[in-house]
Amino acid sequence: MSDHQNSKEKPDASEGSQNPYIQNGQSPHPPHIPDELLNMVGASPPKFVTFEQLMSAADDMKNMTLAHEIAVNNDFELPKEQAPQNSLEKQVTETVKRAFWDAFQEKIERDPPDYSMVYSLLEELKEVLVGILLPQQQRMKDQILEVLDMDLIRQQIEQGAFDFDYYGSYVADVMGRLCAPARDDKIAEIRTIKEVVPKFKTIMETLQLMQRDMANFTIKQIRPYIQQNSIEYERKKFASFLEAQRAVSIDGLQYTKVWLKRNFENLQSNSQMQPNEAGASANPVFTPANIMTEAYLEVLEWPDPKNFPETLMMDQFRFMSMRDRLHTLALISAAQLLTYSVVGPAVDGVEDLKVKLKKHVEVLLQDVAGKGIGPVLESIAAQVVKDVNDSLTSRSLPNLTVESQEALQGQIKDLANRTNTVRKLMVNRLMGFMREGMSGKKMTSLRVPKGCSAIQQDLAQVFGNFLRLTSHNRSVFGEYYAGIIERLMKGKTEELSPREYGTQESSTSDQEKPPPSNHL
Repeated sequence: MSDHQNSKEKPDASEGSQNPYIQNGQSPHPPHIPDELLNMVGASPPKFVTFEQLMSAADDMKNMTLAHEIAVNNDFELPKEQAPQNSLEKQVTETVKRAFWDAFQEKIERDPPDYSMVYSLLEELKEVLVGILLPQQQRMKDQILEVLDMDLIRQQIEQGAFDFDYYGSYVADVMGRLCAPARDDKIAEIRTIKEVVPKFKTIMETLQLMQRDMANFTIKQIRPYIQQNSIEYERKKFASFLEAQRAVSIDGLQYTKVWLKRNFENLQSNSQMQPNEAGASANPVFTPANIMTEAYLEVLEWPDPKNFPETLMMDQFRFMSMRDRLHTLALISAAQLLTYSVVGPAVDGVEDLKVKLKKHVEVLLQDVAGKGIGPVLESIAAQVVKDVNDSLTSRSLPNLTVESQEALQGQIKDLANRTNTVRKLMVNRLMGFMREGMSGKKMTSLRVPKGCSAIQQDLAQVFGNFLRLTSHNRSVFGEYYAGIIERLMKGKTEELSPREYGTQESSTSDQEKPPPSNHL
């Protein structure tokens, strides 16, 4: 294990409540991050940029983030916009909507009726209906424009010949032809409403849902195209972002450099250690590819969301979720290992018990965020003893002795300490599995770590997601990583110039450049 990793395994009496990995309710400040980097100021005089340039850079990052999300998350879709319950925003929104429909009702009940809001509403309905049509639906578009002819509607209103039912029914029919099956019940409800205001209110609410449905449908249709082009797109947008940062004397890769430099030095130090008894070093070979592998693996033990590498920021939540999931799996396998070690031959080979223990421990660990790891492990210890005794009873074997129960519960409770030997052992085994998989071996040739058969599928899922994410990341930012590592290997640790850590300024065409991942 690297020095950086060892620094995170300090003894602690208790552990925090956010996840099994973080102790004392908060993440420790990483001692390996120099303080001067936290408030780095460029050495060159500040440059001035326009507001438009800054906004353009911000828009580029938003577009880049959206494209990245669509490319790497097959389940991504636009959520329903809804303010938190009882929030001021929700109260204001509901008040404004209620005021609008109250005003609508009041106007059409006047004598003579005031249909000004009716005209505006139908005009908006027409624009929305046309907006959600697909390009090939030209015939339906022409029909909508013909029926919702705003000049004709204005004349009907002025002459008192406007027919609410006709237009309301027509709009509902068009929506019925366009909407997803999930909205059929809503369309049926619209058709049954006779009152003008409730009918048009429900129409507008349903159209908002249909707009989101169509946007999500479009995302699914263009996802393959985005996935094919997202790497090059993200490269260009990130290059623009770095340029905007340099314009105000900010190094947009400062934490990325710290991250790679730390893993460069750790791997360099470990590769110089004495070989083992077999005559071969147990540490990875000191190569650019292995530096990147160790850097990515470090993310799975990242102690603090602060100081995260800029090139990983778009996936910070995913990486942290994988980290927490991996350490949860380590706790599950540690609890099982202790159980089978303490109980002994009476439960060896009992697969039903192994499955039950995994299920119960995993469910109880979900309460860590609210209760903290200590209380949760107390519950786990009691549940494990119950599951073991139930298994023994079902096979007509005597229950655990009081001494064995106390020993098992005590050892499981001690897993709250990150320095616990069994917990560290299982974390190291899982990290070893991830490292071996990152080396390029096929999943079919990877061996599940000893004592981890119950979590085999979960571990494979974590590894698969991690490999996909790091492969995409390396394809996008490999040019920058290669430039930084190349200078580190040449002993040049001073500040890198833009051209030296990779930009889009090269005159070589993209087709002539080798893939960035080939450098690593």
